[in-house]
Amino acid sequence: MAEGDLLAQLDETPTDGASARNPLVWIPVFLALFALLGLLAWGLIRDQQAGVSSFSTNDGPAAVAVLSRPASDFSGALYDPFNGASEFRLSDYRGKVVVVNFWASWCPPCREEAPILEQIWRKYQNDDVVFIGIDIWDTEQDARAYMAEFDVTYPNLIDKRGSIAVEYGVTGIPETYFITPDGMINRKVIGAISRSLLEQNIADARQSDALSLSKGSEAAR
Repeated sequence: MAEGDLLAQLDETPTDGASARNPLVWIPVFLALFALLGLLAWGLIRDQQAGVSSFSTNDGPAAVAVLSRPASDFSGALYDPFNGASEFRLSDYRGKVVVVNFWASWCPPCREEAPILEQIWRKYQNDDVVFIGIDIWDTEQDARAYMAEFDVTYPNLIDKRGSIAVEYGVTGIPETYFITPDGMINRKVIGAISRSLLEQNIADARQSDALSLSKGSEAAR
């Protein structure tokens, strides 16, 4: 029964005293209401199982936002061990540039940028740069198939409830955050990232940290 039909039935239900005192009058209404709630619940479960998220995809040209705020620490179980650890904790990588990429297997722009992220990761992985992928609102089966398809070797964790994404203010995917060695977010890229944009923001994160150290040394004199 449609919601409009249910409301119409509620409006047409007799309201005289005798009917109000007879609980049998309300049985069809309650049954229809329970059926409607059941359909809504089934839809939510179906969408979650299919990987549908409340987050939208960031289509179109990528945009860069300049930020200056501490990066909230987070941790989570990795899909595959990294450097002998089965869990990733951001604070363990203080002193390195950290590139945080939010993605999902059902996101077309994420597929567009996946090969670029992997290529640049391989270029910088031994140069004090760490990539961490955060998979949101996804299934493990789909996520593993995605990582196998693009031969992803940098660490990835699953954010099942989207709590990390909410903490970082993610409103759509993909989004990529650049964290300086001193733990500050200085840039985020909204949308599928390009090779040049990725490398430029890594360089900016390094430079921002160097400037902070220089200012700290001058202040100490």
